[in-house]
Amino acid sequence: MCAQPPSMARPLPADLAPGRAFAIRRSDNKWMNGTVLRYCFVVREDWNWPEAQKAVVRAAFAQWKTVAPGLTFREEPKESEAEILIGRWQGDGSWSWVGTAILKNRDRDRNMNFGWDLTTAWGGATALHEIGHALGLEHEHQNPLAGIVWDEEAVYAHHLASDGWDRKTTYDNIIAKLPSNSVDGSAWDPASVMHYPFRKGLIKAPAPYDVTGVGENIVLSPTDRTWAGHWYPALAPAAPIAAMSVTPLPAAAGAQRDFVFQPDATRDYTIQTLGASDARIVLFEERNGEPRHLASADDAGTSDNAAIRAKLIDGQRYVIRTRVAYADGGEPLGLLLQ
Repeated sequence: MCAQPPSMARPLPADLAPGRAFAIRRSDNKWMNGTVLRYCFVVREDWNWPEAQKAVVRAAFAQWKTVAPGLTFREEPKESEAEILIGRWQGDGSWSWVGTAILKNRDRDRNMNFGWDLTTAWGGATALHEIGHALGLEHEHQNPLAGIVWDEEAVYAHHLASDGWDRKTTYDNIIAKLPSNSVDGSAWDPASVMHYPFRKGLIKAPAPYDVTGVGENIVLSPTDRTWAGHWYPALAPAAPIAAMSVTPLPAAAGAQRDFVFQPDATRDYTIQTLGASDARIVLFEERNGEPRHLASADDAGTSDNAAIRAKLIDGQRYVIRTRVAYADGGEPLGLLLQ
């Protein structure tokens, strides 16, 4: 089973309106659409990467690409140039940090690991599952809307015997529900590739899973595909933006707008949102025709506006991506470049 590293929800002010907190958290670990995610197969003395194992991971990235066309996945030979660092330490389980949390967390130079053979049907499903985590998907059986009633002692005993998990690991990965103000998706999708299989006798309700259990899901479900297409649809063209200008931003929760900027002078520039909103700005510099992360800013949960100040180079091409998590609708939103 996938034993997730513990994650910490973004701290938000206690008096933040529930709807605003939900809007912030639902997009908090999602990548900006249009991001190029580079992955590297990390090799160490403890593990290597046979080509047959690599092929399964490459195929899993290709499957996600078909349903998340706004993202690009690129294999990168240099660890220093990759966002996703994939280990193959056998015996350490299979796991990944969730979404953008992979940028802030590593264990032995990895933020994803595969701990068993990937060339079986279940191994292929494992590759899809862990990459799903890296894109921002959580465990589906922990969906607070699922209504699963566990035979908790049976669950603890089963996973101690089958996976060697202590009670805390089992609780964190199975029994604990995700916070209801952080989940964005279906009521429950027992066919999701992000759902563990469970033998009969571990679930008390609802029917028929109390009798049948949940089988091994080895392909992306329709809901998995819908989720990926919602957050990472085909990328709309970036609009040109000029210095000393204010450009309107959409106020819809989760709305993204992209801009391209080519300065005609080398100097410090400020890129800032305007209006009452929770928003994120990410600045990319194009290198060899591909956007590379340069800077980012996020004002979620505060009364500030997100702002980036950076030295931009005459003639260089930059991409500015903006995403509004929440807007109160009381005033127009904009992006200031000066």
